[in-house]
Amino acid sequence: MFRLSQKADYGLILLSRLSKSKTPVSVAQVAKKNEISSKFLSQIASELKRAGILKSREGVNGGYSLAKKPNEIKLLDVLKLLDGELVEGKCFEDDHECNCGAGDMWKDVKKQLEATIGKKTVADLAVR
Repeated sequence: MFRLSQKADYGLILLSRLSKSKTPVSVAQVAKKNEISSKFLSQIASELKRAGILKSREGVNGGYSLAKKPNEIKLLDVLKLLDGELVEGKCFEDDHECNCGAGDMWKDVKKQLEATIGKKTVADLAVR
C-alpha cells in the first residue's frame, strides 16, 4: 500500500512554503506555523539540500530556498528521496514468484501511481 510518511509530508510542506517565497525562509518559522518539530524539519531540509533541491544562506536574513525553479522539481523525485520506493512488497521483488495471482495488477498500480505523481512538481503545491 502507498502511505505518505510523516517525513515526506513535512518535506512537501517545506517545499510548498519555499515555492511561495522570493527570499530564504527559516525552518523554525515553517515548523512553528505548521506545529511540527523544528529539529525534524531541519534534518529533512538538510537532506533536500544534499540532493540539490534546496540551497541555504546563513545570517540574519538566512534560511532555505529552492535550488531550482518549482516546476523543475518533480514530486516523485522528492518522495523517493525522502521515503525510498513508493510501493514496496514481495510482489515487486525480481526473484519473487507470485502465488496470489495479483502480482501483475500490483505492478500496474505502482506504474500508474508513479506516472501520475511523476507529472506533478513543486509548482503544483504552490497553487494550493
